[in-house]
Amino acid sequence: MRTILAFLMTAMLASGCSFAPDYHRPEQELPSSWGDDDSRPEPGELSREWWRRFNDDALNELVSLALARNRDLEQSLARVDSARAALGLARAELFPQFSAQGSGVRTRSSLDASATYGVMEELGALEERVGRLDGQEGRGASAPSRVDSLWSGAVQAAWELDIWGRYRNAADAAREKLLSAEDAERAMELSLAGQVCSAYFDLLNYQEQLDLTERTLATRERSAALYERQYAEGAISELDILNVRTQVDSLKDSLAQAKTRLEQAEGALLLLTGSSPEEIFAGRARRGGPLASLPAAPQLPAGLPSELLNRRPDIRSAEAELRAAHFQVGEARAAFFPSISLTGSLGTSSAELDTLFSGAASTWSFGGNVALPLFTFGRTISGVRQAEAAVRAAAASYELTVQQAFRDIRSALAAQKNAAESVRSLADAAQRMEKAAALSRARYETGYSPYLDVLEAERTLYASQMQLASGRAAQLAAVAQVCVVLGGGW
Repeated sequence: MRTILAFLMTAMLASGCSFAPDYHRPEQELPSSWGDDDSRPEPGELSREWWRRFNDDALNELVSLALARNRDLEQSLARVDSARAALGLARAELFPQFSAQGSGVRTRSSLDASATYGVMEELGALEERVGRLDGQEGRGASAPSRVDSLWSGAVQAAWELDIWGRYRNAADAAREKLLSAEDAERAMELSLAGQVCSAYFDLLNYQEQLDLTERTLATRERSAALYERQYAEGAISELDILNVRTQVDSLKDSLAQAKTRLEQAEGALLLLTGSSPEEIFAGRARRGGPLASLPAAPQLPAGLPSELLNRRPDIRSAEAELRAAHFQVGEARAAFFPSISLTGSLGTSSAELDTLFSGAASTWSFGGNVALPLFTFGRTISGVRQAEAAVRAAAASYELTVQQAFRDIRSALAAQKNAAESVRSLADAAQRMEKAAALSRARYETGYSPYLDVLEAERTLYASQMQLASGRAAQLAAVAQVCVVLGGGW
């Protein structure tokens, strides 16, 4: 027993070793600042629920619905639960496995199948005849019973000692996999919120374009009715009335296209929010105020760009995968060394059920097993090489994720800046075209210009107003995208 205890103590002390390579975060050249452009906004902090900065109750409700019901996000949450269960399985391998079993068997043997029964019967008959010759009552030897019973119960334990760190590395790798899945789920939440914001702004944009088209068409139709009477009276030429009719037909086509875009945008938004098929088909997406009422102030993070490595969940997820790959190398290397297992059993065994728990029925056993791989024909070394290749792949994936993150930030900040400038230009152009359209109508009514000038001014005004609506939606989407690429709050 002392030898066994000494062996167990030695094994426990040796179990601190691990063959996993040391982890070091891959070094990359990161920018020292967000830029020296004077036009960039002042740094600020982002709220975790960054979409509330737009002060739109409808948008807040839609994002909340998406985070609660979106099916892509539900799949991501299921992967987190699966990774958590995998961690539980990996940790269970570190401890002894206990089991209990019991059995009861009652059998009747075949007389014809056993020669022993025949011999015992003949011996019994012989002893009976000898007894009668001696004047004694024959007492023949009784044949053994053909009915047997065996009852048993035991508690068993088995434990493979983790001397080389195989199971610890597997558990550490599973823990990193769980962290990666959790960060991937947070990245999905962040991306989903950004998609809902962009889809919502598209919906408001197409709704505004539809309203604008309907108003413009109603105005053109009233004017067309007036010009039809003038044409019938000979006050205007056929060329003028043809241009008037063409303008009305063109607006009817624009109205149909605006309705189609609005339906598509509404369906996309409802799908993101996890709406039922009936809700998607009915089209019941909630809408708030007009685009012009939403704040579009740009946003730039406080702190250094290097902090982005801990802010973006997709980067954290990729780094956790890289750490997991390191632990898997240690798990693969441990296969070169012998596995040592201990087993033990404590129970009872008896031919009679009522004596199963008596002292005489007790049984016990313990032992050990050592298994050393000798010839695996390259299986073990191939497993190590595969794990090492996975480390290189995970490192490349991590570095690419970081590169893409800074690419996304650069693009998002540029889009935010340029969208703001575009909206200012479009707003000025729309305001000037309103004045130009009013002047052209006044000049036509006084006879200083032909009606073609009026039609051209109104066509340009309509186009500039449509562009302004699209520009405002793009600006809001750019602000939302900056919030997304910066990690969405920390």
